[in-house]
Amino acid sequence: MNISFKKVIIVALLVIILLTWLTVFLIETKLRPALREISKVKVNNLASMRINQAVHTVSAEFDYNELITIETDEHGNVTYIQPDVNRINDVSSTVTLEIQNYLRKMRHQPVALPVAQIFGIEVLARHSPELVAELIPYASVDTKIIDYFQSAGINQTRHRVDLDVTTRVRVIIPFLSDDIQVHTTVPLTEAVIVGEVPEVYVGLEEGVLSKIE
Repeated sequence: MNISFKKVIIVALLVIILLTWLTVFLIETKLRPALREISKVKVNNLASMRINQAVHTVSAEFDYNELITIETDEHGNVTYIQPDVNRINDVSSTVTLEIQNYLRKMRHQPVALPVAQIFGIEVLARHSPELVAELIPYASVDTKIIDYFQSAGINQTRHRVDLDVTTRVRVIIPFLSDDIQVHTTVPLTEAVIVGEVPEVYVGLEEGVLSKIE
């Protein structure tokens, strides 16, 4: 039975269209979500490490007493807690700039994504080919200094000051270009207060810094 050249071309085009559709379907339903999740984990880990390094560098240059003033009575009980707003804002600005500097280094540290891991085959992840992701950190970094109180033993209260950081990183790899939001909280400084701390401070969900307008 003879098959015309025209019919062969039509069948070939149909096969190509079907394979193309299947490829797009697999990329959209299987590959892209897996790439996004794996990228999110790796980017979050790398960005959080960079942020921690930046905060550690800056936090070595000041101590708790530069940010918070505590006064006590003759019995050692806390009567007054006052944050130094100007110093806190200065530290926040310095840390933000340092974080931006550290995040820029991510552009020179591409992330490798094992193909086997993308398809859920963790046991072969170490020996499989890799997709290399280019990371482009955004210039904007949102930071907020927060604090809270914790019980640290009998008649002792820990006052901890943290830095809440939010930024975004663009990930570029084959089949995917996506923005990933990175949010992490890093310890900035802390102190253990001996003596009673008034409930007006301990009872605040956001600590004394919540009073700053």
